[in-house]
Amino acid sequence: MAPKTPQWRGLADQIARDIAAGASGYRPGDQLPQIRDLVAQGKGSKTTVLAAYKALEAEGLVSMVRGHGTKVRQRPPHQIRRHQERYVWEKKLALRPDEVRRTSGVVDKDTGLEHDEIATHATFRAIPADADLAERFGVEAGTLMLHRQYWHSAGDDPTALSLIDSYLVHEVAARNPDLLDSAKEPWPGGTHHQLSTVGIEIDRIDDGIRTRLATQAEARKLGIPTGSAVLLLDKTSISTEGDVVEYSHVVLPGERTELRYSVPLERWTP
Repeated sequence: MAPKTPQWRGLADQIARDIAAGASGYRPGDQLPQIRDLVAQGKGSKTTVLAAYKALEAEGLVSMVRGHGTKVRQRPPHQIRRHQERYVWEKKLALRPDEVRRTSGVVDKDTGLEHDEIATHATFRAIPADADLAERFGVEAGTLMLHRQYWHSAGDDPTALSLIDSYLVHEVAARNPDLLDSAKEPWPGGTHHQLSTVGIEIDRIDDGIRTRLATQAEARKLGIPTGSAVLLLDKTSISTEGDVVEYSHVVLPGERTELRYSVPLERWTP
């Protein structure tokens, strides 16, 4: 005989089905019934209902905030990142006319959203290179770097789609003062076009991908439960001269990110 489903699990599954169906009262942003109300309706004890809500929170369906109750979570767009195609497309975009570059971007491609539905948030500051950055760029520790922090959001939802820390050698970026100004973001044509304005062409991009649990700060910004998995992308852009010209550390929510690769292979000769 199959073990009986615990009452809290049955309640959680029923609420999850209502959320998936978009039932009235269970749509993104809706407040779920108070625990005491479900107890009064005979859904279970306070312990049972609380266990169901906690399970739903762990599964990313609701958020529980002390003093504010339990709400159905907004569901930011799912991202499908096809990195080979993405990087080739972005480099070609840098050569397109300004009016085309201003209405296109890689975030659009990843999410399927319209360009004007995406908001870009950016802050820039100058920092000395630590040992890790110095080694990556092949410069002396303490070399002045331009640290660019980005995140994008969709529509009126403030949830970050990803968290990006990007670095350039400050002396290189300063050849075009506009590159030092966060108010110029989003830059039409992205990093490829930015670097082209200082005479640099990117030859290749090296990616490294790993995973870990989100920090509390990351979980809050990405709108995921604390302790959820995130993907860490280390992206290094190398110029046609063989120099590292840009490095980005990207944090992506595991539950909303899919990485797809298509690797062409050489045919065996007869």
